[in-house]
Amino acid sequence: MTLDDITRRHRAEVLRSAQHAAAQVLADAASTQEAADGVVAAVTDALDWTCGEYWQVDEDQASIVRVGSWSRPGRDLSVFTGDQPVAFPRGKALPGVTWERGEPIWIADLASDPCEFSRKPAAMEAGLRCVLALPVRSGGHVLGVLLFATDHPQPPDEDLVDLLDGVCAHLGRYMERRRAEELAVALAESRRQFDRIINQLTDKAWTVEIRPDGTARPVYVNTEHTTVFGGRLHLDPDDDFIAVMLRFVHPDDHDAFRAYCTELITGERAELEYRLIGLDGVTRWIWSRGAPRREGERLLVDGISSDVTERRRIAEEREHLLAQQRQQMERLRQLDAMKDDLMAMASHELRNPIGIIRSYAEMLSETPGLPEEYRTFIEAIDRKSEHLQNLVDDLLDLARLDAGRVVVDARPVWLTGLVRQAVDEHQAVAAAKRITLTAELTHHLHVHADPVRLRQVLDNLLSNAIKYTPDGGAVTVTAGHDTGGENRQDGHERESAVTVTVTDTGIGIPAEQYEQLFTRFFRASTARAAGIKGTGLGLAITKAIVEAHGGAVTAAPRENGGTVFTVRLPADPSAPR
Repeated sequence: MTLDDITRRHRAEVLRSAQHAAAQVLADAASTQEAADGVVAAVTDALDWTCGEYWQVDEDQASIVRVGSWSRPGRDLSVFTGDQPVAFPRGKALPGVTWERGEPIWIADLASDPCEFSRKPAAMEAGLRCVLALPVRSGGHVLGVLLFATDHPQPPDEDLVDLLDGVCAHLGRYMERRRAEELAVALAESRRQFDRIINQLTDKAWTVEIRPDGTARPVYVNTEHTTVFGGRLHLDPDDDFIAVMLRFVHPDDHDAFRAYCTELITGERAELEYRLIGLDGVTRWIWSRGAPRREGERLLVDGISSDVTERRRIAEEREHLLAQQRQQMERLRQLDAMKDDLMAMASHELRNPIGIIRSYAEMLSETPGLPEEYRTFIEAIDRKSEHLQNLVDDLLDLARLDAGRVVVDARPVWLTGLVRQAVDEHQAVAAAKRITLTAELTHHLHVHADPVRLRQVLDNLLSNAIKYTPDGGAVTVTAGHDTGGENRQDGHERESAVTVTVTDTGIGIPAEQYEQLFTRFFRASTARAAGIKGTGLGLAITKAIVEAHGGAVTAAPRENGGTVFTVRLPADPSAPR
C-alpha cells in the first residue's frame, strides 16, 4: 500500500467522520438552534478547522443573521466572532454574498485574495487565513449559510465542497422539517383558539361537503353554542345538514331556503335571511352566508349563520384559518419533494468507497505472476465498480441539475464540429454491432450552449440509439436550422433555433409510454423484454440539460420502426449566416 493510498484513505475517513457527525447531531437535535450549533461544532471539529458559523435568512428575506458559532477550545477569536448578534443584507459581507450567489465561495488565502468584505480585517487579526462559505438550500431558495475558517491557507478542495454540500442539504431538510412541525403545532393551536373564540360568539360557523346526490355532509359545525338554535344541536357525520336545517326553518321560508341551498350546490355564493324556530320554541331571524370552494373533486361550502354585528370578524377569522391550512399543505408537498436530496446524499456516501475499490483492483491487476483466474475476478470487480460509479455519477448529476446547483456555461459553440466529433467517437461501438452510423449536417451550425453539457446530451442519445438497435441496423444523426416561421426585417426567415435529430431502426417504444420516457428510472417495456440493461437515468439527465439551455427534447416513433429523438436549442445570435 503506497503512502498516497494511505493518505487518501485517511482523508476519506475524515470526510465520512464529518458527515456522520453532522448526521448524528441532526438526528438528536430538538430545535433549530440546537441543530445549527451542533452541526457547526461537529463539522469544524471533525475537519480540524478553527471555527465555524451558521447564518440564517430571516423570515422576511431582508437580511441574514448569525445564529450559531463554534471555535476551537483555547483559541481567542473574539475579535472575529464577537458575542453579539450580527446581521447583513443580501449581497453584503461573505454570508450575504453567498446567499445572493447561491453557490460555495472558497477563499484559499485571505492575505493574497483581492476580495474585500467587512469582517476580513478582523479575520486576519484573529489569525485566520482560509474561509469557506456554503449555501444551505431548500429546493430553489437559500435558507442559510454555513461558514468555516482555518489558520492555514488551503487550495479549493472539490471533494470537501461536495461533502459539505451534502451536509448543507441534510441541514436544509432538517430546518424545513422543523419549520413544518412548528407550523403544524401553530395551526393546531390556531384551530383550538378559533374554536374557543367562535364558541363564545352568537354566530354559528359551519362547513359542509356536497355529496353527488345533492345532500350536505357536515364537516364542521360549532355545536357548543346554543344561541341560533336555542339549545345544543347534535349532528351525526352521516346527517344531511340541509334536511336538519329544514326541520327548524319557518314553514313560510322553506322555498327561499331551498333556493338558497340550490345556489350553493351549483357552486354559487349565496346569502339569505330567514326565520328559524329553535329548540326552545323561539323564532329567530338568521342571516346565513355560504361560500362554496373546490378541493380536487370535492365541493365544500363554508358558511356562517349569525347576527349582523359579528359577521365580518368571524368571516375574517375563518379565512385566516383556511389560509394557514393551505400554506401547511404546500409545505408538506415541498417536504415530499425533498426525497431527491436524500438520494443525492446517499450517492455522495458511495463515491469514495467505489473509488477505493477500483484503485485496489487496479493495483491487484498489476501484480506480477497473478493467476489468470484471479485476473478474471479482478476484472469483474473493476467492471461492476465502474458500472456502480457511473450510476452514482448519474444520480448526483441529476440531483444537482434539479436543484439548480450546476451552472450552464453557455457560449458560442460550432455545433457541426461537436456533433461530427461525437459521431466519430461512437463509430467503433456501432461497427462492433454492424450498425451503420451516419451524419447529415449543415456546415454552419452555431448554438449558444455549454459544450461539455451539450456533448453529454449527444453521447447519451447516440449510446442509447446504438444500444437499442439490433445488429445490422442503422442510426442517423441530422442537424439543421429551425426557423420557427419568424421573419427578419429583410423578409427572410430568421434562424432562431437549431435542431439535432437522432434516428434509429431499433426496438421502438410503445406509443402509450412516450410521455414517461424522460422520467427518471423509467425504462420502456420493450427494453425490459429484450433484456437490455440500463438505469433509466440518461434521458432524464438529457432533458434537464437541454431545458437548462432554454431548449426542448422530444421523442417520437419512426415510421418504419425505431425512434426519433429531436433536440431543439437556441441558435447563437452572433454567428454568421
